[in-house]
Amino acid sequence: MATVTAAFAASHAPMMLAAADSAPAGQRDAFMTGLEQAAARVRASGAQAVIILSNEHFTNFFLENFPQCCVGVAEANTGPSEPWLPIPRRPVPGAPDLAHGLLTGLNDQGLTPSFSQHLTLDHGIMTIYHAIDPDGRLPLVPVLQNCAVRPMLTLRQWFAFGRRLRAAIEACTAVDRVALVAAGGLSHWIGNERIGDIDEDFDRWFLDRLEKNTFDDVLDMDDDELEQAGNGAHEIRSWLTLAAAVDRPARVLAYEPIRPWVTGMGVAEYDMSEPGTSR
Repeated sequence: MATVTAAFAASHAPMMLAAADSAPAGQRDAFMTGLEQAAARVRASGAQAVIILSNEHFTNFFLENFPQCCVGVAEANTGPSEPWLPIPRRPVPGAPDLAHGLLTGLNDQGLTPSFSQHLTLDHGIMTIYHAIDPDGRLPLVPVLQNCAVRPMLTLRQWFAFGRRLRAAIEACTAVDRVALVAAGGLSHWIGNERIGDIDEDFDRWFLDRLEKNTFDDVLDMDDDELEQAGNGAHEIRSWLTLAAAVDRPARVLAYEPIRPWVTGMGVAEYDMSEPGTSR
């Protein structure tokens, strides 16, 4: 039975690496310090693999074939897709036994995610994975989520998925220790005239819900209401999936509305040494 030994959620934005110095130094340093603290705890946890939940940014799928969820089961995937990201493009080791164990566990609970023998990893996963392991050696299971193309699974459906994901992890015998990470969000607008806007009030309200581990008012939001915080705010689906899986209060390590990175940049971690709530 696998145990989640470390867990955190963090915003991803390509500019956090590609144009790091575009952000005010204080904001940049505050966010990157929080991210490094969370990443260091993954490294110290003895995790044998990391599962990263993130949005699919039309890197692997387009409108003719766009799954709600895809689990990477390959021996290795390649990333980053963006040649201008300052991360070496190379094969990233997978954890196929763990990935197939997750699929089996989810199937046993009535869920049938898609799966892929090769995924291209973009900034959504690679910015956060690189923070965890700059050498690119820790086995990675990417779990791509549809946080972009309507119709999307509702926030409440992804929350329920998170509970089942935790059960699938715990039923898996491929490894003993796993890190679980969510990457994406918070508020931001992409591809329209509002790019660069950040809804700081929404971000702080959402982070407060993570710290209190109470989500009913979040889960009741429909997509139109959520999109008032930006078309990129749909990526809180990854954060909610993680929150449901670990089921305990988060500790916010950093939040900065970094406009040059066009994103509300937050980091929230979970203390996995304490039992969850199990509601």
